[in-house]
Amino acid sequence: MIQRLRRAALEPQQNREEYDGFLKNALAWHGSVSPKIARRVLAAMLFSTLVCLELPHIVHLRIEMTPFEFSGFALGLLLVFRTNAGYDRWWEARKLWGSIVNQSRNLAAIGSGYARGGPEWRSEFLRAVAAFPHIIRKSLRGERDVEDLTELLGPKKVAELATAQHLPSWINAEIIRLIAEARHRSLIDGFEFQRIDRERALIVDALGACERILKTPMPVVFAIKARRFILVFLVLLPMALVERIGWGTPFVTGLVAYALFSLDQIGVELQNPFTKKNLSHLPLDEICETIESNVLGVEPDGSGHRNAASLSVSGAQ
Repeated sequence: MIQRLRRAALEPQQNREEYDGFLKNALAWHGSVSPKIARRVLAAMLFSTLVCLELPHIVHLRIEMTPFEFSGFALGLLLVFRTNAGYDRWWEARKLWGSIVNQSRNLAAIGSGYARGGPEWRSEFLRAVAAFPHIIRKSLRGERDVEDLTELLGPKKVAELATAQHLPSWINAEIIRLIAEARHRSLIDGFEFQRIDRERALIVDALGACERILKTPMPVVFAIKARRFILVFLVLLPMALVERIGWGTPFVTGLVAYALFSLDQIGVELQNPFTKKNLSHLPLDEICETIESNVLGVEPDGSGHRNAASLSVSGAQ
Protein backbone atom coordinates (compact mmCIF):
# COMPACT_ATOMS: atom_id res chain seq x y z
CA MET A 1 0.00 0.00 0.00
CA ILE A 2 2.77 2.42 0.94
CA GLN A 3 4.59 1.82 -2.35
CA ARG A 4 1.36 2.51 -4.24
CA LEU A 5 0.89 5.77 -2.37
CA ARG A 6 4.46 6.82 -3.14
CA ARG A 7 3.97 6.21 -6.85
CA ALA A 8 0.68 8.15 -6.77
CA ALA A 9 2.36 11.06 -5.01
CA LEU A 10 4.89 11.42 -7.82
CA GLU A 11 2.21 11.55 -10.52
CA PRO A 12 0.58 14.88 -11.42
CA GLN A 13 -3.09 15.12 -10.53
CA GLN A 14 -5.29 15.48 -13.60
CA ASN A 15 -9.01 15.81 -14.16
CA ARG A 16 -9.92 12.21 -14.79
CA GLU A 17 -13.46 13.09 -15.82
CA GLU A 18 -12.40 15.34 -18.70
CA TYR A 19 -12.11 13.80 -22.15
CA ASP A 20 -9.31 14.57 -24.56
CA GLY A 21 -11.34 15.75 -27.55
CA PHE A 22 -13.69 18.72 -27.85
CA LEU A 23 -16.61 16.68 -29.20
CA LYS A 24 -16.22 14.04 -26.49
CA ASN A 25 -16.48 16.74 -23.85
CA ALA A 26 -19.34 18.54 -25.61
CA LEU A 27 -21.37 15.33 -25.92
CA ALA A 28 -20.36 13.80 -22.58
CA TRP A 29 -23.20 12.47 -20.43
CA HIS A 30 -21.25 11.21 -17.43
CA GLY A 31 -20.10 14.02 -15.16
CA SER A 32 -22.50 16.61 -16.61
CA VAL A 33 -25.69 18.03 -15.15
CA SER A 34 -27.72 16.78 -18.14
CA PRO A 35 -28.98 13.58 -16.45
CA LYS A 36 -30.23 15.60 -13.48
CA ILE A 37 -32.18 18.15 -15.51
CA ALA A 38 -33.38 15.97 -18.40
CA ARG A 39 -36.86 15.47 -16.93
CA ARG A 40 -37.31 19.19 -16.30
CA VAL A 41 -36.30 20.03 -19.88
CA LEU A 42 -38.68 17.41 -21.27
CA ALA A 43 -41.47 18.80 -19.08
CA ALA A 44 -40.85 22.28 -20.48
CA MET A 45 -40.94 20.93 -24.04
CA LEU A 46 -44.13 19.01 -23.34
CA PHE A 47 -45.80 22.11 -21.92
CA SER A 48 -44.77 24.17 -24.95
CA THR A 49 -46.22 21.46 -27.21
CA LEU A 50 -49.54 21.80 -25.42
CA VAL A 51 -49.33 25.55 -25.91
CA CYS A 52 -48.84 25.01 -29.65
CA LEU A 53 -51.98 22.88 -29.72
CA GLU A 54 -54.26 25.07 -27.65
CA LEU A 55 -53.04 28.66 -27.84
CA PRO A 56 -54.17 29.37 -31.44
CA HIS A 57 -57.72 29.00 -30.15
CA ILE A 58 -57.13 31.48 -27.28
CA VAL A 59 -56.01 34.67 -28.99
CA HIS A 60 -55.98 36.89 -25.88
CA LEU A 61 -53.21 34.79 -24.19
CA ARG A 62 -50.57 35.61 -26.78
CA ILE A 63 -47.63 37.64 -25.47
CA GLU A 64 -45.14 39.91 -27.21
CA MET A 65 -41.42 39.01 -27.17
CA THR A 66 -40.19 42.37 -25.87
CA PRO A 67 -40.72 41.61 -22.13
CA PHE A 68 -38.64 38.42 -22.46
CA GLU A 69 -35.67 40.27 -23.90
CA PHE A 70 -35.37 42.35 -20.72
CA SER A 71 -36.40 39.70 -18.20
CA GLY A 72 -34.11 37.12 -19.83
CA PHE A 73 -31.12 39.38 -19.27
CA ALA A 74 -32.06 39.82 -15.59
CA LEU A 75 -32.60 36.09 -15.18
CA GLY A 76 -29.19 35.36 -16.70
CA LEU A 77 -27.49 37.71 -14.26
CA LEU A 78 -29.35 36.09 -11.36
CA LEU A 79 -28.23 32.58 -12.34
CA VAL A 80 -24.64 33.63 -13.05
CA PHE A 81 -24.50 35.23 -9.61
CA ARG A 82 -25.67 31.97 -8.04
CA THR A 83 -23.15 29.93 -10.03
CA ASN A 84 -20.32 32.28 -9.05
CA ALA A 85 -21.36 32.06 -5.40
CA GLY A 86 -21.19 28.26 -5.60
CA TYR A 87 -17.80 28.35 -7.32
CA ASP A 88 -16.45 30.69 -4.64
CA ARG A 89 -17.34 28.05 -2.04
CA TRP A 90 -15.71 25.30 -4.14
CA TRP A 91 -12.51 27.29 -4.66
CA GLU A 92 -12.26 28.36 -1.03
CA ALA A 93 -12.57 24.71 0.00
CA ARG A 94 -9.80 23.79 -2.44
CA LYS A 95 -7.50 26.45 -1.00
CA LEU A 96 -8.22 25.21 2.51
CA TRP A 97 -7.24 21.69 1.51
CA GLY A 98 -4.09 23.08 -0.05
CA SER A 99 -3.35 24.52 3.37
CA ILE A 100 -4.00 21.13 4.97
CA VAL A 101 -1.50 19.58 2.53
CA ASN A 102 1.19 22.14 3.36
CA GLN A 103 0.67 22.16 7.11
CA SER A 104 0.63 18.36 7.28
CA ARG A 105 3.98 18.25 5.50
CA ASN A 106 5.38 20.95 7.78
CA LEU A 107 4.07 19.24 10.90
CA ALA A 108 5.62 15.93 9.86
CA ALA A 109 8.96 17.47 8.86
CA ILE A 110 9.28 19.59 12.01
CA GLY A 111 8.17 16.80 14.32
CA SER A 112 10.51 14.29 12.75
CA GLY A 113 13.44 16.70 12.45
CA TYR A 114 13.26 18.39 15.83
CA ALA A 115 12.32 15.48 18.05
CA ARG A 116 15.32 13.74 19.59
CA GLY A 117 13.36 10.66 20.54
CA GLY A 118 13.70 7.17 19.17
CA PRO A 119 12.01 5.71 16.09
CA GLU A 120 9.03 4.50 18.13
CA TRP A 121 7.78 7.99 19.03
CA ARG A 122 8.60 9.37 15.56
CA SER A 123 6.71 6.56 13.83
CA GLU A 124 3.64 6.97 16.06
CA PHE A 125 3.66 10.73 15.53
CA LEU A 126 4.00 10.56 11.75
CA ARG A 127 1.24 7.97 11.43
CA ALA A 128 -1.10 10.14 13.49
CA VAL A 129 -0.31 13.13 11.25
CA ALA A 130 -0.88 10.99 8.13
CA ALA A 131 -4.26 9.87 9.50
CA PHE A 132 -5.40 13.43 10.28
CA PRO A 133 -6.42 14.40 6.69
CA HIS A 134 -8.21 11.06 6.17
CA ILE A 135 -10.24 11.67 9.31
CA ILE A 136 -11.04 15.24 8.24
CA ARG A 137 -12.23 13.91 4.88
CA LYS A 138 -14.47 11.33 6.54
CA SER A 139 -15.90 13.92 8.91
CA LEU A 140 -16.75 16.35 6.10
CA ARG A 141 -18.46 13.55 4.19
CA GLY A 142 -20.38 12.29 7.24
CA GLU A 143 -18.61 8.92 7.17
CA ARG A 144 -18.02 6.90 10.35
CA ASP A 145 -16.24 3.81 9.01
CA VAL A 146 -12.57 4.10 10.07
CA GLU A 147 -11.45 0.50 9.66
CA ASP A 148 -9.24 1.49 6.72
CA LEU A 149 -7.07 3.49 9.14
CA THR A 150 -6.01 0.39 11.09
CA GLU A 151 -2.67 0.24 9.28
CA LEU A 152 -1.87 3.78 10.39
CA LEU A 153 -3.30 3.89 13.92
CA GLY A 154 -3.55 0.28 14.99
CA PRO A 155 -6.69 -1.63 16.00
CA LYS A 156 -6.86 -0.26 19.55
CA LYS A 157 -6.83 3.39 18.54
CA VAL A 158 -9.19 2.76 15.63
CA ALA A 159 -11.67 1.27 18.10
CA GLU A 160 -11.38 4.41 20.26
CA LEU A 161 -11.73 6.64 17.20
CA ALA A 162 -14.90 4.85 16.09
CA THR A 163 -16.61 5.80 19.35
CA ALA A 164 -15.59 9.47 19.23
CA GLN A 165 -18.37 12.02 18.77
CA HIS A 166 -16.23 14.24 16.52
CA LEU A 167 -13.56 12.27 14.67
CA PRO A 168 -11.13 15.18 13.96
CA SER A 169 -11.20 16.24 17.61
CA TRP A 170 -10.05 12.76 18.64
CA ILE A 171 -7.04 12.69 16.31
CA ASN A 172 -6.23 16.30 17.19
CA ALA A 173 -6.16 15.35 20.88
CA GLU A 174 -3.98 12.35 20.04
CA ILE A 175 -1.43 14.55 18.26
CA ILE A 176 -1.51 17.01 21.17
CA ARG A 177 -0.83 14.10 23.53
CA LEU A 178 2.18 13.02 21.48
CA ILE A 179 3.56 16.58 21.36
CA ALA A 180 3.05 17.00 25.11
CA GLU A 181 4.75 13.68 25.72
CA ALA A 182 7.74 14.77 23.66
CA ARG A 183 7.96 18.02 25.61
CA HIS A 184 7.63 16.23 28.96
CA ARG A 185 10.40 13.79 28.02
CA SER A 186 12.56 16.70 26.80
CA LEU A 187 12.56 15.33 23.27
CA ILE A 188 11.83 18.89 22.12
CA ASP A 189 12.53 22.25 23.74
CA GLY A 190 10.11 25.14 24.24
CA PHE A 191 10.79 26.77 20.86
CA GLU A 192 10.36 23.48 19.00
CA PHE A 193 7.17 22.80 20.93
CA GLN A 194 5.69 26.12 19.77
CA ARG A 195 6.67 25.46 16.14
CA ILE A 196 5.07 22.01 16.11
CA ASP A 197 1.93 23.12 17.91
CA ARG A 198 1.51 26.09 15.56
CA GLU A 199 1.42 23.81 12.51
CA ARG A 200 -1.10 21.54 14.24
CA ALA A 201 -3.31 24.52 15.08
CA LEU A 202 -3.28 25.69 11.44
CA ILE A 203 -4.67 22.33 10.33
CA VAL A 204 -7.45 22.67 12.90
CA ASP A 205 -8.17 26.19 11.60
CA ALA A 206 -8.51 24.84 8.05
CA LEU A 207 -10.84 22.12 9.34
CA GLY A 208 -13.02 24.74 11.03
CA ALA A 209 -13.21 26.76 7.81
CA CYS A 210 -14.24 23.64 5.84
CA GLU A 211 -16.95 22.92 8.41
CA ARG A 212 -18.15 26.50 8.03
CA ILE A 213 -18.62 25.94 4.30
CA LEU A 214 -20.34 22.61 4.97
CA LYS A 215 -22.72 23.95 7.61
CA THR A 216 -23.60 27.22 5.84
CA PRO A 217 -25.60 26.48 2.67
CA MET A 218 -26.70 29.11 0.20
CA PRO A 219 -29.67 31.14 1.52
CA VAL A 220 -32.86 29.29 0.66
CA VAL A 221 -34.67 32.53 -0.21
CA PHE A 222 -32.20 33.05 -3.06
CA ALA A 223 -32.86 29.57 -4.49
CA ILE A 224 -36.62 30.04 -4.22
CA LYS A 225 -36.61 33.38 -6.05
CA ALA A 226 -34.29 32.15 -8.80
CA ARG A 227 -36.35 29.04 -9.47
CA ARG A 228 -39.62 30.92 -9.30
CA PHE A 229 -38.27 33.31 -11.93
CA ILE A 230 -37.23 30.35 -14.12
CA LEU A 231 -40.66 28.76 -13.78
CA VAL A 232 -42.57 31.92 -14.74
CA PHE A 233 -40.19 32.62 -17.62
CA LEU A 234 -40.54 29.12 -19.12
CA VAL A 235 -44.32 29.04 -18.65
CA LEU A 236 -44.81 32.33 -20.50
CA LEU A 237 -42.10 31.90 -23.15
CA PRO A 238 -44.04 29.45 -25.39
CA MET A 239 -46.94 31.89 -25.51
CA ALA A 240 -44.64 34.47 -27.09
CA LEU A 241 -42.87 32.05 -29.44
CA VAL A 242 -45.79 30.12 -30.90
CA GLU A 243 -47.04 32.91 -33.16
CA ARG A 244 -43.53 33.51 -34.54
CA ILE A 245 -42.10 30.02 -35.04
CA GLY A 246 -45.11 27.70 -34.65
CA TRP A 247 -44.09 24.10 -34.05
CA GLY A 248 -40.51 25.13 -33.55
CA THR A 249 -41.60 26.43 -30.13
CA PRO A 250 -40.99 23.16 -28.19
CA PHE A 251 -37.41 22.93 -29.50
CA VAL A 252 -36.53 26.56 -28.74
CA THR A 253 -38.19 26.30 -25.33
CA GLY A 254 -36.23 23.11 -24.64
CA LEU A 255 -32.97 24.83 -25.58
CA VAL A 256 -33.67 27.78 -23.30
CA ALA A 257 -34.83 25.47 -20.50
CA TYR A 258 -31.65 23.40 -20.83
CA ALA A 259 -29.47 26.48 -20.38
CA LEU A 260 -31.45 27.84 -17.43
CA PHE A 261 -31.78 24.53 -15.62
CA SER A 262 -28.09 23.76 -16.21
CA LEU A 263 -26.93 27.01 -14.59
CA ASP A 264 -29.29 26.45 -11.69
CA GLN A 265 -28.07 22.87 -11.16
CA ILE A 266 -24.40 23.84 -11.45
CA GLY A 267 -24.95 26.27 -8.58
CA VAL A 268 -26.45 23.41 -6.55
CA GLU A 269 -23.58 21.03 -7.34
CA LEU A 270 -20.90 23.51 -6.28
CA GLN A 271 -22.48 24.34 -2.91
CA ASN A 272 -21.00 21.29 -1.17
CA PRO A 273 -17.53 20.53 -2.62
CA PHE A 274 -16.85 17.66 -0.20
CA THR A 275 -19.53 15.04 -0.84
CA LYS A 276 -19.17 12.44 -3.57
CA LYS A 277 -22.86 12.83 -4.37
CA ASN A 278 -22.19 16.18 -6.06
CA LEU A 279 -20.58 16.55 -9.46
CA SER A 280 -17.04 17.97 -9.61
CA HIS A 281 -16.48 17.38 -5.90
CA LEU A 282 -12.94 17.89 -4.62
CA PRO A 283 -10.65 14.85 -5.13
CA LEU A 284 -10.20 14.41 -1.38
CA ASP A 285 -9.25 10.72 -1.64
CA GLU A 286 -6.30 11.50 -3.91
CA ILE A 287 -5.28 14.51 -1.83
CA CYS A 288 -5.29 12.47 1.38
CA GLU A 289 -3.28 9.68 -0.24
CA THR A 290 -0.71 12.24 -1.37
CA ILE A 291 -0.46 13.68 2.14
CA GLU A 292 -0.08 10.21 3.64
CA SER A 293 2.68 9.34 1.20
CA ASN A 294 4.54 12.59 1.83
CA VAL A 295 4.20 12.41 5.61
CA LEU A 296 5.30 8.79 5.94
CA GLY A 297 8.17 9.51 3.55
CA VAL A 298 9.66 11.98 6.01
CA GLU A 299 10.75 9.15 8.31
CA PRO A 300 14.33 8.05 7.59
CA ASP A 301 14.75 4.52 6.28
CA GLY A 302 17.16 1.94 7.60
CA SER A 303 20.19 3.49 5.85
CA GLY A 304 19.49 6.94 7.25
CA HIS A 305 18.33 8.40 3.90
CA ARG A 306 14.99 10.01 3.26
CA ASN A 307 12.45 8.06 1.24
CA ALA A 308 11.78 9.26 -2.27
CA ALA A 309 8.17 10.14 -1.46
CA SER A 310 9.31 12.90 0.88
CA LEU A 311 10.70 14.76 -2.13
CA SER A 312 7.32 14.80 -3.88
CA VAL A 313 5.81 18.13 -4.84
CA SER A 314 2.60 16.64 -6.12
CA GLY A 315 -0.06 18.71 -7.81
CA ALA A 316 -2.46 17.92 -4.96
CA GLN A 317 -1.01 20.93 -3.14
